[in-house]
Amino acid sequence: MKLIVVTPQSKDEYVVQWIEAHTQTGSLVIKPGHAPMILMLVPGFDFSFSIDTGEKKIISLDRPGFLEVNRENAVALLGQEVTL
Repeated sequence: MKLIVVTPQSKDEYVVQWIEAHTQTGSLVIKPGHAPMILMLVPGFDFSFSIDTGEKKIISLDRPGFLEVNRENAVALLGQEVTL
């Protein structure tokens, strides 16, 4: 599954095994083939994912963001700069 992370200053792409996203109603783990959806990401929680090598990447959100998921791709729109 491809994850595209878009911030005001950058756009990065990763091949991921899974994504963990925290929403107002709880957390979700998204894997390839997941049902399409759009989620609002809650600040104060981590947005994390595992790249193909198995390494876990974590983004601490200090602002709301959005995640659009379809069966093959996900796009995270974040209103902050990210350092991984």
